Amino acid sequence: MTSQKALQPNAANWRHQAFLAAWTLYAGYYICRHDVVTPAAIGSSHIALELACFGATYAIGQFVGGSLADRTSASRTALAGALISVFCTVLQGWASPDIALVLQLANGFGQGLGWPSLLKLIGGWFGPGDRDTVLGWWSSSYILGGFLASVLTQWLSISATDLNIDPFHLLHLVPPAILLVTAIVFAFCTRRMPQTCAPAQANASVLQLSEWEHWKNILRNRSMRYASGMYFFLKMTRYTLLFWLPHYLISAVGYSTYTATRTASYFEIFGMLGPIAVAYATTRVFGRNRMRLCAFIVYGLAFMCLMHPLLAASGFFGMVVSISLLGILIHGSDMLISGMAVLDTMPAEQHGRAVGFVNGIGSIGQAISPLLATLFVAHFGWTKLFDLFVLFTLISGAICAVGARFVPLNGQSLTVQGLSFPALRYNLQRK
Repeated sequence: MTSQKALQPNAANWRHQAFLAAWTLYAGYYICRHDVVTPAAIGSSHIALELACFGATYAIGQFVGGSLADRTSASRTALAGALISVFCTVLQGWASPDIALVLQLANGFGQGLGWPSLLKLIGGWFGPGDRDTVLGWWSSSYILGGFLASVLTQWLSISATDLNIDPFHLLHLVPPAILLVTAIVFAFCTRRMPQTCAPAQANASVLQLSEWEHWKNILRNRSMRYASGMYFFLKMTRYTLLFWLPHYLISAVGYSTYTATRTASYFEIFGMLGPIAVAYATTRVFGRNRMRLCAFIVYGLAFMCLMHPLLAASGFFGMVVSISLLGILIHGSDMLISGMAVLDTMPAEQHGRAVGFVNGIGSIGQAISPLLATLFVAHFGWTKLFDLFVLFTLISGAICAVGARFVPLNGQSLTVQGLSFPALRYNLQRK
């Protein structure tokens, strides 16, 4: 039999390919996610309702996608979600308003299949020792994808006007075309990839559980309850800032549309540093105690939300510093809880469901955020909204502090061992 050492390079190649394929596809997901949301439209109640409906079906897609990724194939589930999103987005450009809303609901469901299936794929190919770093760098896919989506929306709108083309139609053709290309690349890269956690390789006792028993195990896990409760408030805060920042800068601060969009982009551009910093801090400083590190970050986020009105009032530089730090702290804690902690807490056979559960609960907060922002700002103003963020982040920090004391999310003792490198085991079995 060929030695394990000799086979490791082949396994490493599979892992690199899995990372690149997942990165490319999820960047495409984000480019096609909210391709018609512009700063001018985001303040309307119609867009708020549409985003709320999208968030609701997105949450459903998280639960369903997690289950499908565990039961069937993570790569096929991710591809199915991408194709649903492509189909629905294209048809929206020529549909009546009522049909367009139905298609947006279906698009939300398709988009929801992506996150749990791709996290399942990464969780199967990378072990606890290097998974944090991998996820930290992989997070740049959706952060950069969101930024590129905003840039693409602006560019297409301007180009369509210059060419006398309906920008609405163009915005429903180009983003899904990009997602389709990334899906084709993903399918090509993963078509011969050994399936992670195949029955011959996986934990038989876990695989024998019924679907309801799988979900009962996740619901009974205290770590999952703490993570999902914390993530509900964090994701509500994140998506309110993600979509409402340009409108806030235009209506409350008085920036032009161009300046507001450029300034809001710092939330995502600098936000890429958050998950990368967290990936290194969690092992080198906090001893892999996810909740303790997350409490530290979220309390820092609460302080920044409290200080934002003062920094914003100091001028443009203060606004940029505040938005950049908010992006770093939010994106760092987001990946820490919704990705790194979840994959370390549950066995590999339940990675999809666990990720879908935590992110599904968080996505309920995402669905509430547009309606909350619209109503709250109308009655109390933008400054009070940041005070509400302080409350949300303090609640999230308190949940993390309790979780750090009673439920250590350290990964090493909770992850089923021997399930991290399926390609290596696959090659050993073939030999």
